[in-house]
Amino acid sequence: MEANLLTAWARLLVSSLADAGVRDVVLSPGSRSTPFVLAALRDPRLRCQDSVDERAAAFYALGQARMTGRPSLLVCTSGSAGAHYLPALVEACHAFLPVLALTADRPLELQHCHAAQTMDQDRLFGHHVRAFFDLGAPDPSPGALAALRRMATQAVHTTLHPTPGPVHLNARARKPLEPVAAGPDAERDLDARVDALLAAAPARVLGGPAVLSRRDFADVARTLNTGPGLVVCGPMDHTLPGSAADTVRALSVLAERLGAPVLCETSSGLRSAPWGDGVVVSSAFEPVLRAADFTRRHPPAWVLELGAPPVSSAWERYAAGVEGLLRVVSAPHGWSDPSSRARFLLRAPPSELAAGLVDGLPEGIAPAERWRRSWRDALDRAEEAVTLELREHPDLSELSAVRAVHRALPAGGTLMLGNSLPIRLADLVVSARGAPRRVLSQRGVNGIDGLVAGAAGAAMVSDAPVALVLGDVSLLHDLTSLRLAARSPVPLAVVVLHNQGGRIFEQLPLASAPGVTDDELSHVTTPHDLDFSHAARLFGLGFTRCEAQSTLEEALAVALATPGGTLLEVRVPPHDARVRLARIQRRFEANLGG
Repeated sequence: MEANLLTAWARLLVSSLADAGVRDVVLSPGSRSTPFVLAALRDPRLRCQDSVDERAAAFYALGQARMTGRPSLLVCTSGSAGAHYLPALVEACHAFLPVLALTADRPLELQHCHAAQTMDQDRLFGHHVRAFFDLGAPDPSPGALAALRRMATQAVHTTLHPTPGPVHLNARARKPLEPVAAGPDAERDLDARVDALLAAAPARVLGGPAVLSRRDFADVARTLNTGPGLVVCGPMDHTLPGSAADTVRALSVLAERLGAPVLCETSSGLRSAPWGDGVVVSSAFEPVLRAADFTRRHPPAWVLELGAPPVSSAWERYAAGVEGLLRVVSAPHGWSDPSSRARFLLRAPPSELAAGLVDGLPEGIAPAERWRRSWRDALDRAEEAVTLELREHPDLSELSAVRAVHRALPAGGTLMLGNSLPIRLADLVVSARGAPRRVLSQRGVNGIDGLVAGAAGAAMVSDAPVALVLGDVSLLHDLTSLRLAARSPVPLAVVVLHNQGGRIFEQLPLASAPGVTDDELSHVTTPHDLDFSHAARLFGLGFTRCEAQSTLEEALAVALATPGGTLLEVRVPPHDARVRLARIQRRFEANLGG
């Protein structure tokens, strides 16, 4: 057996992955993965990053995928190391993000005998990956080498087609793990066979799923002429074909011709795009949907939903209360219909869908002008209620902080919104028709884990500043990823809303349920008064504690102009968001009735 079989085998595997399109690799320390780490470091096409925490490494790779649309390669050692990839791979599965996880493994003779750092890694991630490839033990035979190259190409393709998502490669490695001196004849023959395989182009996969026909679009478009309707834009993947501007241009024509208001969540990335002048699009629709009197008097006949299901819980309650509502859902991947009431599920990117529906509309449609005017008035009043709240109560708050971050980002920058409060507050304060910015969120399974790592991964492949807004509990959950944030090649501002715990739980029914004590609620809100300056110092980030609006705005200007990571701690009263949101709702409903 050739002494350097494992080295040559690893080179063939990793170079084949690069041939298939992989460009970024995230490495975590360990011994069993040595040959794959060396192969990645020695391939000039691959950009390698280190993460001591496999969980953070995987979320970092997801941040890269959200920006590039291509899979990054994760490499870890054997044993429990790979298990730390699971939360991120679950998110990738549900968010339709491509990623490759390569777990090094021990040879079969060390299985089931209590050998160190050895466990059963076969199908470690279950049904949360699109495919599992057991690469077996290194084998120098021509057929085995050709199969390894084929599986590498196949694995990369499977992360993208037909449904993007994670793929698991398990590679067994027998010692010696590092290159060794070997005799010339066998080694030269093996290297020549590997070189010959790598010199040949990998397989190309042509063709794909069927596309929607003009007749399909016309059939759906006719149903949108059955009465007044709404266009709702939820979280979107902007690595899909067509730009945000393309999508908005087509949606503007569609909405204007039908007289349909657009309820556009910040997480869609479309809110600040160039909407047509006649389109009703607002930066605050949640108060409208929570106003029972208005929603009762304004039931839509149809709704066109683009992207993932909306974050707004008020939207789902509103739509569920409309008997016979015709729901048309755009879902390039998956089955985006949690209400089980969709009439049409369209497999098309948003830009293609909007353009196709415009072409399919019959001539002579009369837009629902009265409907549009009524919504415009309500949305304007909601926006006014938010503006007055911030003007009359100018102290630093979660609302004013989110607005300040969005305003401070330059055009072309990236805003990443943490789940829980930040993504919901953004929908109240991020203005429509502003400078275009990319918006990222982790709405696959809506978790709070890995947000810092995801933002750091996005920053690594970005050429413009990135700002992350997250809660203090989310930051505590991903504290070690500040090490990754500190290495960002572009400005990365990590803005933590420090309200001493998970305050979104105060806005759920549990907080007002009969008999629930403050002590019992504290086990859900998990209050604390930790000082994040120590974490910034530990991981090498710039730091500013912000207790005034002016301090935050000044600190953002510096952070978004300084390469590397900066942690901005926004200190606000614990219950401030709950009080302000209630005040906004009361003001809106009072004005609506006036």
